[in-house]
Amino acid sequence: MYNATQLRHLVKESARGLARRKISGSVAVIIMGSALLTLALFSLVTINLDRFIQSMRGEIDMTVFLVDDVHPEDRARLEGDLLATKGIRSVRYVSAQEALERFRVELGEDAQLLDALHQSPLPPSFEIQLDPEQNSAERVEDLARNLQQYPYVDDVLSDSAWVQRMERAGRVFVVVDLVVGLLVLLSALFVISNTVRLTIEESSQQVEIMKLVGATNWFIRTPYILSGAFQGFAAGAVAMAVLLFSVQFVQEHVDGVFFFAASQMLGFVVLSTVLGAVGSMVALRRHLML
Repeated sequence: MYNATQLRHLVKESARGLARRKISGSVAVIIMGSALLTLALFSLVTINLDRFIQSMRGEIDMTVFLVDDVHPEDRARLEGDLLATKGIRSVRYVSAQEALERFRVELGEDAQLLDALHQSPLPPSFEIQLDPEQNSAERVEDLARNLQQYPYVDDVLSDSAWVQRMERAGRVFVVVDLVVGLLVLLSALFVISNTVRLTIEESSQQVEIMKLVGATNWFIRTPYILSGAFQGFAAGAVAMAVLLFSVQFVQEHVDGVFFFAASQMLGFVVLSTVLGAVGSMVALRRHLML
């Protein structure tokens, strides 16, 4: 362990090194920050897409249309089966006459067109409200196929098709996140590693002198690791700041856009700092064999 004097020396040495390498260090922060921004952006899009899909699941309703001459016992049996089905929150029967009255309301001033009808041309139906926590688009489609097997069920309508497309898009974004995350990890390590390599080449004589006077490997490598960690921290902070500003602009025009919580932002910056430190350690092992 280092004492207080040694720690102050290492921190000052790291700060002096960063001051000497303003241009190369700034370029490294910009490149790494751009890569981290890409990762954060894809993650944020994926989270918002998943939240949107979850909210849309709560709006997936199903309407089961019955044949006109359905027997009351058959209707009661179907209602009981629906209520006993997992994933169905509520079931409401709509008679043909009630459906006609609803249609009148929707027509408004044109409702007089229906006065010539002696009976409702609309079929009776069951309106089903689904539980969003237990249903996916695939399960809704399976339920619709099972209901169509009843001989007195004429048709089944649901909004599951486009929700299923959204779910597929969500899975694609998850895969893209993993790929982008791997590329960002490799690029961050590459950028920091090459920045440290150039620094080592500039100060190779200083490192040799430190070895001759008995400095340990950790004492030599610590300033470089601190520099890499600071560059990672700066890159992560810049990426979060740019993304936060962009999301705030979007939120002024679009409601319901989610952004990372404070703890998640802090975790992202910490991850960036660790990447910077690890990149420095990789460069030191490759070029100094420390």
